Parts: sequence; structure tokens; C-alpha cells
Amino acid sequence: RPLPNHIRLKIVELAAAGVRPCVISRKLRVSHGCVSKILNRYQETGSIRPGVIGGSKPRVATPEVEKKIEEYKQDSPGIFSWEIRDRLINDGICDKSTVPSVSSISRVLRGSRAGSRSADSGSESADGSCRKADHSIDGILGGRLNDEDSECDSEPGITLKRKQRRSRTTFSTEQLDMLEKAFERSQYPDIYTRE
Repeated sequence: RPLPNHIRLKIVELAAAGVRPCVISRKLRVSHGCVSKILNRYQETGSIRPGVIGGSKPRVATPEVEKKIEEYKQDSPGIFSWEIRDRLINDGICDKSTVPSVSSISRVLRGSRAGSRSADSGSESADGSCRKADHSIDGILGGRLNDEDSECDSEPGITLKRKQRRSRTTFSTEQLDMLEKAFERSQYPDIYTRE
């Protein structure tokens, strides 16, 4: 049985207030994995609704949306997938229920990089608008938004601070040579060198 919406909402509210997931987990007596999953899903979809186990296929971007994603990427090559997702909503291209997931956007970007190297496949559909697929969770469940026992807003609109992943450290050729020489002398420094 899924966690009630009011507890899911409390998890998101505490996270937005800066409370660490391990503290949320202890405070609400919910497993750390559950807290992590709810926060990740909320960050990706903007919804606290429980998903169906096994789920449905991720929402695929329409050709018009794909084109817009590629435009955003060309305009600012360093843009993150979640930023593209937010821009699609802010620019009115999609709404919260029709915007592609972060992973779908990443897939489009990977595909566009591969497509720019090879010949274009040219598969365009006549309808380029953002729409919900029949196989979506809402489509399967008949558009039911709330749990029967939980009357909270399933898309509270709370913004979470996104943790930036630290990029891999890169070294210049000179730095690499210095590191190699240091490791040749001694891989593990003795206690005096360390202090």
C-alpha cells in the first residue's frame, strides 16, 4: 500500500526547508529509500503521487518538443536536462502534466548528438503538440488524482534545492606528470609526511 499523500507532502516540505533525508526518515519513521525515491520522483515530475509498480513507459517528447529541446541545448550547451524541463513549462511549450521527464529529455539530447553525426531519419508526425499518451498512468487510472484516504494536493509546487553533481576533476599534462612522479616515490605517504 502506498504512503499516504499527507506524509509524502511532509517529506517534500521538510526537504524544501533544508532538512536532510536521513533526518526526515527518522522523524517521519519512513525508510530512507522511500524518502529518497519520493524526493527524486518529485524533483523529476513535480508530483508526489505514487507510481504504479512496474509503471508505464516514460512519456516521449513530440517532434515539436524535441526540436525545442535541441534549440535550448544549442542556445546554451551547458544547460542541464532539468533546466530544459523547467524552461519548457515556463515558456508554455508544455504544462506540468505533459512535459517530458528529465530522463526523456536526456534521451532526446543523446539521440540528437547521435543523429547529428549520422543521416537524419526524418520521422515527423503531423501533430506536434504536447499531449498525454493513452498508456500514461492517468490514462490507465482514468485521470484519478488523489488517494481515497488522502486529500492533499498531489502537485504542491514546492521548489527543492537541486544538488549539483560535482564534475570529475581534470588535470593538465604537467599535473599528471607531477602526480605520477609522486606515486613512483611512494604510493602511500608515511605518518610524518601526512602530518
